[in-house]
Amino acid sequence: MVAPVPQAQADVPVITITREEVVPASVTGAAPYLKLAGTFRGAVDPDDRRNAVIADLGLAPRANGRVEYESTFYVLRPADPAASNGKVFYDFGNRGNKRILQWFNDGVESNDPTTAADFGHGFLMRQGYTVVWSGWAADVNPDENALSIRLPVARQPDGSAITGQVVVELIPAREDQITIELPYPAATLDPANGVLTAREHSGDAREPVDGWSYDGPGRVRLAGPARVGYIYEFVYEARDPVVAGLGHAATRDFVSLLKYGGSDAAARLLPGGARQVYSWGRSQGGRAQRDFLYYGFNEDLQGRRVFDGMMPYATGIGRMYLNVRWAQPTVSNQQHSRRYAPEHEFPHRYATTTDPVTGQTDGLLARCAATNTCPAIMNVESANEYWNKGSSLNQTDAYGNDVDVDAEAPNVRLYAIAGIQHNTVFDAAPAVAQCQQLTNPLYNGPIFRALSVLLDRWVTDGAAPPPSRVPRRADGTLVDPAALDFPAIPATRYGDLPPMPPAEYHPESAKPIALLDFTVAPARVVDPAAYWRGVSQVDADGNEIAGIRLPDLAAPAGTYTGWALMKPGAGGPDLCGQLGQFIPFAATRAERLTSGDPRLSLEERYGSAEGYVDAVTAAARALEADGFLLPEDRERIVAAAAARGVLGDAVSAQSSPAVPEP
Repeated sequence: MVAPVPQAQADVPVITITREEVVPASVTGAAPYLKLAGTFRGAVDPDDRRNAVIADLGLAPRANGRVEYESTFYVLRPADPAASNGKVFYDFGNRGNKRILQWFNDGVESNDPTTAADFGHGFLMRQGYTVVWSGWAADVNPDENALSIRLPVARQPDGSAITGQVVVELIPAREDQITIELPYPAATLDPANGVLTAREHSGDAREPVDGWSYDGPGRVRLAGPARVGYIYEFVYEARDPVVAGLGHAATRDFVSLLKYGGSDAAARLLPGGARQVYSWGRSQGGRAQRDFLYYGFNEDLQGRRVFDGMMPYATGIGRMYLNVRWAQPTVSNQQHSRRYAPEHEFPHRYATTTDPVTGQTDGLLARCAATNTCPAIMNVESANEYWNKGSSLNQTDAYGNDVDVDAEAPNVRLYAIAGIQHNTVFDAAPAVAQCQQLTNPLYNGPIFRALSVLLDRWVTDGAAPPPSRVPRRADGTLVDPAALDFPAIPATRYGDLPPMPPAEYHPESAKPIALLDFTVAPARVVDPAAYWRGVSQVDADGNEIAGIRLPDLAAPAGTYTGWALMKPGAGGPDLCGQLGQFIPFAATRAERLTSGDPRLSLEERYGSAEGYVDAVTAAARALEADGFLLPEDRERIVAAAAARGVLGDAVSAQSSPAVPEP
């Protein structure tokens, strides 16, 4: 994680291209593309107000008055500039991984897209986009194709090492998973430096665990066997925090250089610069965008806008555990894991507001609004974020009252994709995981493609996109979890759902986030009742009513939820991470009556395979008319429904698989 940083001579990043390859049109699905990769070295001025927000920047070593870093990049652009649309899509990535081609192109997962399968159907390439990635997360280990960054270590003014308490967790998926990787080296390997505890549920008392040992300064080993699904928490004294907030400055300076030009190497990466630059990122990459905005990094060092449009996905109300001492960007605050890690602090909404709980006045857009550098924003959520990450606070006040978000922040739209889990995969079948039910197969790639077209029209032509589409308290579609009308489906355990995770509130929350001590262990005290959090109401099938409803949800083959429960004895009934569930309908009326299922069977709903396809077709056309589906995706969805064979003779026995018992 920590390595010496080579010297940079100026505030403009110095780009070194180490790889250049041509990807043929037969692979991209469009024109030939150039693949360019390498490194860039940058240096920031701690006295510049745009950098002054970086935590511990004043404690970093300097060269020529600057603090230096080295990052990595990867660019895909049309080989012929004439084939380019003059626009960039920047992927904030996820833990150093490249993700945008998976969801925009329906490609397979790859950190070095090379094959036709990696490029999928080539949507972004057919639009002529240049696609860009760069390293910004300090805890990504250097790898040939992962996006990493090397950052300086902060030290005391006298040059001595900084030490402090750090918390790390392990939730084993197997009994032999007994190694805990430490985010920072231990200050000493003395067995007295560290306390290991375990608990089954996030709200349980911590039970001491003996028999652990250090395996070097960066690793702890349990005696084993591990208890599957339990939360192992290790608190220890660490040393050498990196200046992790520099990751945002690296993104700002690299993207600005590509967009506006300023070096020969930048011109090779992107001839002529870019008319518009858009960003996308899911989960960690989504929260990174909100954090990037909040700290004002969408203003470059010349006062210009960096990103013209942003599409954060699956963020909840969170930002990043990044611009603080002892940052752990990989950490994600969820109901069952890292529940008290910094992420959900005020401000929750984009517009500047006063929080009645803490008394603070702030907003995610406060800094960019002051410099006229705010982008157009489409904040998109899965159903899981309402359960796991407090998404309702994006659209309500602290007490759960609806807010007209389109009016208070006209450059922002909020879209909730109903009934989907956090981790979606193209063409995935329901599967048995660590949860009590089958996983949720709904997939959101078609929504991202439609929104990208709307975002481009919004920025380029000023054509306003559809209003925010989220559940609302006023119409009864946003409710307390206890008021959810979930049907009594056999072998399900809705009534055992645990309490909602708290939106962070503690006595120090009136301080700026960069000044809070987030390393205090055990976990900080919060007030779980400080903020009201709601979830989307469901229909008689248990499917969510509000938000963007995919055709496969509007014409369902079962119940799709964004939440799921862990198995009893292995964390249950805590939420099963970021997974959802799929509970199929019975094939026939006789089958559902035998099982006691209150939901209508496929036969009762659709009558025949043709009736099912007709229902999916009608739902797809309605979503297309609303602007949330492209014609090519409508055709794909209808074809997939026909191929699925619901109620067909050959597969009728498969349409209602046995539901796993909890």
